[in-house]
Amino acid sequence: MQVYQRHILFWITIYILWTFMKSSYVFFSVYLVINLLNLAIYMSAYYLLKHLQLPYLYSRGKFVLFVLSLLGVSILFYTIWRTAGVLWIDELRGLKGRFQFMSLVDYLTQTVQFYSPAMALFAWESHYERKAEQERIHQLEKEKLTTELKFLKAQLNPHFLFNTLNNLYSFVVTGSPKAPEIILGLSGILDYVLYKSQQASVPLSEEITAIENFINLEKIRYGDRLEIHYSTAGNKSVPVSPLLLLSLVENAFKHGASGDIDNPKITVDIQEKNEAIICKVWNTKSNHQGELNDAYKEGIGLSNIKRQLNLVYPTNHELTIADEATTFTISLTIQPFA
Repeated sequence: MQVYQRHILFWITIYILWTFMKSSYVFFSVYLVINLLNLAIYMSAYYLLKHLQLPYLYSRGKFVLFVLSLLGVSILFYTIWRTAGVLWIDELRGLKGRFQFMSLVDYLTQTVQFYSPAMALFAWESHYERKAEQERIHQLEKEKLTTELKFLKAQLNPHFLFNTLNNLYSFVVTGSPKAPEIILGLSGILDYVLYKSQQASVPLSEEITAIENFINLEKIRYGDRLEIHYSTAGNKSVPVSPLLLLSLVENAFKHGASGDIDNPKITVDIQEKNEAIICKVWNTKSNHQGELNDAYKEGIGLSNIKRQLNLVYPTNHELTIADEATTFTISLTIQPFA
């Protein structure tokens, strides 16, 4: 509901309610007329506060002037109200001559009445403003998380491309007949990484297809030197955030099939059970401790995976890492959202 619509609804409600109450819960035409003056005073009290007294005096620290302005305006309202009373309202109500022109008690009573609708409207507006602010903050947080997630994926995309292009380069230089197969596999990975990965989620089958393309490329690269065991099971239509599982597999190849490992071994097992996705990636690793293994544990790929999991599946995932002397195992379970 727009601001002006809320205000119109509010003032109509105040007008009807005040008229009904003042006329002893019967709509007398005389009070319909009298209440027009009261409504004008109520509205003036609110909009003077809202657009003049609060922003130009109170908000700027001019508290003395603010109090004096409230006093002056309330006296003006009371004077107008009593002048109208003496001239015609008291007579319409059959009370002509029964009231003093002004009295302190009457002034205080009427001032409270003048500003009561204003306070009620301020409370209503504050509720909407708080709600709008909460929605704005929520939207900003959502946009921030979306931007951060895209940034993390943007870091991963060149990572995949760089490794695969290196493979392709070596085969093109040697004139290997496997080069077209690499290009076809690379095309499938690029389509997934550059386009489909920008979606919030994809079917598990699409993530698996990208993983299979990647594994095939790595098999071509390493040949018989690499021993790999790959298996999948379960319903492959369940949704998953793109690149998560592919990143785990890519990390295993990057750090688990390095040139200083004579017979690298990698196992990839992806299963779906009751809409939960369970991915386990195991690989041998270099016997040389230091920079290589430190990079594996704290590198861009694994750090990004952890961050993406915290963004996309903050309470719906379990990631365990087993870092042994010669092997490295990552187990990831993604539970479905409730």
